[in-house]
Amino acid sequence: MMAETQLDSELRLCDFCRSVDWTSITTGRFDPQNKTRQNGNGQLKSGEHNLGLIRAATACELCALIGEASRTLKKWWPIAHLLDQPEKITCAFWSKRNRLGSSVQTKGLAQAETQLDRLFASLRPGYSSDKMVAQEFLDSLADRGIFLDGEGENSGGSEKRRVNSSFNRLLVLAGKSPVSWTSQTFMQLHPCIHPIPSVDDYVAGEAPFTAFPTGRIVHPKVNVQLLRKWYETCANAHGTKCSEPPWLTSDTSWPAKLRLIDVNRHCLVETPEPCSYFALSYVWGGETNPFQTILANVEEMKTPDFLKNQLLPKTIVDAMELTKEMGVDFLWVDRLCVIQDSDIDQAVQIPQMDLVYSRAEMTIVATSGTAVDGLAGINGTSRVINQRTARVAQDLSLMDVLRLDQSYQDSRWTTRGWTFQEGLCSRRTLIITSNQIFWSCESAKCCESIAFEAFPTTVAANDIIFDVLSGHRVFGEFGGGNNFAYGELDSMIQSYCTRKLTVQADALDAFTGVLRRVEVNTGHDFYWGHSVSVRFDESLAWCNIEWYQNSEWQEGDTPVRRRELHRVRSAEGTVNKVQFPSWSWLGWSRVHGVTRPAPRQIVLEPELDIMKLSLDGKAAPLHSRPEGKKLESVSRLDMCGVDSSTSMGWKGDTAIDASLLHRDAEDGEFRDSGRLLFWTSHAVLDTEDGKIYNDKKEQVGELKLFWPNQVQKPTGKYSFIVVSRKFNDNTIKVLKAEKILYVLAVEWDDPVKRVASRICSGEVEEAAWVGLGEAREWILVTLA
Repeated sequence: MMAETQLDSELRLCDFCRSVDWTSITTGRFDPQNKTRQNGNGQLKSGEHNLGLIRAATACELCALIGEASRTLKKWWPIAHLLDQPEKITCAFWSKRNRLGSSVQTKGLAQAETQLDRLFASLRPGYSSDKMVAQEFLDSLADRGIFLDGEGENSGGSEKRRVNSSFNRLLVLAGKSPVSWTSQTFMQLHPCIHPIPSVDDYVAGEAPFTAFPTGRIVHPKVNVQLLRKWYETCANAHGTKCSEPPWLTSDTSWPAKLRLIDVNRHCLVETPEPCSYFALSYVWGGETNPFQTILANVEEMKTPDFLKNQLLPKTIVDAMELTKEMGVDFLWVDRLCVIQDSDIDQAVQIPQMDLVYSRAEMTIVATSGTAVDGLAGINGTSRVINQRTARVAQDLSLMDVLRLDQSYQDSRWTTRGWTFQEGLCSRRTLIITSNQIFWSCESAKCCESIAFEAFPTTVAANDIIFDVLSGHRVFGEFGGGNNFAYGELDSMIQSYCTRKLTVQADALDAFTGVLRRVEVNTGHDFYWGHSVSVRFDESLAWCNIEWYQNSEWQEGDTPVRRRELHRVRSAEGTVNKVQFPSWSWLGWSRVHGVTRPAPRQIVLEPELDIMKLSLDGKAAPLHSRPEGKKLESVSRLDMCGVDSSTSMGWKGDTAIDASLLHRDAEDGEFRDSGRLLFWTSHAVLDTEDGKIYNDKKEQVGELKLFWPNQVQKPTGKYSFIVVSRKFNDNTIKVLKAEKILYVLAVEWDDPVKRVASRICSGEVEEAAWVGLGEAREWILVTLA
């Protein structure tokens, strides 16, 4: 009784907060069969409390925590007009099961298929599936103390102690009572053992044992030994899964002419042989005349201690010190390891950026500012920690971790074009934000604030990130061996197009590493961001699907052509500047919703013979490696009655005259212009409100989405050229040919020489195109 009285006096909780079994909700085994509190989507509600009462209960630690967090509530329906009337808002505590570890009993819980099964079951009472039956069986075994996986055990002393096979995430939502699971989330309460351990407790000696990944106290100064522990655990225990992930194993090459910073001797070194090094990924700042490697100083920079006497940005200085403290001798930094004024060196370095980052033992991802801001908490660089906790039981406290990775999400690093491939091509990453450090490899995810080390968890290709670990975005954006499959290229292109480039001319260079990695892993050959190995002609009809509310849309959201010139470098280092092609998604900026630039991998013959054009006006096959890997179709092809006779009504001879063909022996190295040359069918048609009409005002097709709905679509007469046949791939197993043609609306840069630029794409009924009769013409077109 005295112990209970003492505990009651130690716990500063209101009656409502005392009435809730927080220990069971946050650290007990999740019970999806609790029908009394389940919402039909695998989530459980554990009570509601009035926000007005919560804010008034200032003596209650948990209410004070919730009340403070509620100040961040957004003006969203249905409580947008009630934010100044907290007594009319209700807070609810919703929990759901998260996948944690690699346990047999949890590895399928966060998969997309299971989520769909649950959703369907909520709509169709009585529905079941193999996954749901299997999970119920595994749960029943766990209830009886039978566990099928040995990975959930942790030896602590002489007796093995069981860790959780699943992890409950507790969210606090605000809305009108009864509060649904779709209401506004403004807190995520994570369990911590009490007293709450600090990061230091996990470095010196044996880490505290817990049956769940406890929260822990983080200090302003980073304990580098914890970071080193993450790195060394991966290097020594994770095996080839992390050292040689599937997306890297097929490529054993070492970056050519690789220079590294020797962090002990403070100078530049040449490294022709493989060695251990870290790489730095960061955002260049707005420095005036920043120190960098140029032809005039590259040799002098190889002098020991040379870099000690240079004014280097704080981020690079901190990265050098961190590399040394983690027991690694070398660091790669772009501005010091690439000769910035040498086209010859850049012709070697830029195409191998994927190798530079993937061969690094670890990439330091600096998201806490720009080059001049330093690495927060490292080498004397300051950082502010604001952890909010409340004790709710004898051995339990709760920590708000909803915005654990907010500083990462808000960072400039996540918006920059060059950093996209740097993060994607790294085997291991140490992500340093302004108030938190995260670790990511192919086997585990870690962070300072939560002790995930004993619960190594991977993020699978079809995981819903919200249902893995603590559900934070940062854990899903690094690692994952499926990144460089050709089937993932569409999503990678779309993600890249949302990034920004200070120099628009870098658009292709900053994505070349991704394309090369896909090329090495799949055998595809790329030309200006498009695969020329399968369905290149269809990829020319890519579109841009974007939607903005009127209040959000701005004039600057409209797609525009890139007018800057791309530097095409030859192997010898000569440079030719060419315009970005209008036919490629790379030729446009602000195409945040670019769609279908990489059609599904089906091997078929194109309707047209499209070739690339040199600066000398000579044509060559699109393939740079005609003898490359033979690709196989991933789906069955159904021509649906379409054959060579189907296109006879509009199609002529597609062969390019021999006099226009490039021959290496006579013409030398092919100097790319970025232009395409091909014979095709052309007609002038009317457009209005996104529809395409013939001269009789009959609709024959429609424009594909390209502009936001606030932008006026092309109206009037436009030239259209055919680029391919349409194939319907809305079903996974079968690709079906259609009697529909993909066309491009074009404007003539040179009407006499038939040089055109793409405006947008569209599709036209093949019979209607044939029916145009003499309004059609067969022409040799250059598509710029």
